[in-house]
Amino acid sequence: MNAKLTNPQKRDRAPRRALTAIRCFSRDKSGSTIVEFAMIALPLFFMLIAIIEIGYGNFSQYRLDSAVQSTARLIMTGVVQNTQSNGQSLTAQQFRDQILCPKLPATMNCNNVFVNIQVFSEPTTLGVASPYLQFVNASGTGLVTPALDNTKNSYNIGIGASYVTIQVVYPQPLFATSYLSPDVMTYNGGKARLLQSTATFKNEPFPTN
Repeated sequence: MNAKLTNPQKRDRAPRRALTAIRCFSRDKSGSTIVEFAMIALPLFFMLIAIIEIGYGNFSQYRLDSAVQSTARLIMTGVVQNTQSNGQSLTAQQFRDQILCPKLPATMNCNNVFVNIQVFSEPTTLGVASPYLQFVNASGTGLVTPALDNTKNSYNIGIGASYVTIQVVYPQPLFATSYLSPDVMTYNGGKARLLQSTATFKNEPFPTN
């Protein structure tokens, strides 16, 4: 008859079984693909979101530039000056809502579009500081940014032969790339990239109604 294993012998075999199980687990490659994918899935997901967000930001900037140039043409030729609503010239809000915003993609919220339009003197006098300097910031590194409040911005589209500048800004919400953009700002409690477009021109000598 075989002798029964004593308790010490059973205790000696328990660690061996555990080591054998560990060796078998370490050699098992059946789940390696899932583990590897889980390790790279999150970074890959954020990278894809960042690519989409950067591409959409560039698209929005292009559409904003296009809308501002088209709108500037309507001011320069007197179309805006001769457009009326209920027998009155367009207000700043009507100009934004009826003239500018329809030229922007539907994904851009018109309520977050801020417009500043000013008339300035003819830049031809020698020995006098250029009137363009009023639009340059104090450090001389860029243009003055309009207020993110249209009640604090100017709306003066001028008359025939006036010199006009139009500035439009739009806070583009950011999600995955807020740490990549150098000009990140906080708007409505979230991170945003400020898109800005400017056009300067001289109105044609058009007649007004």
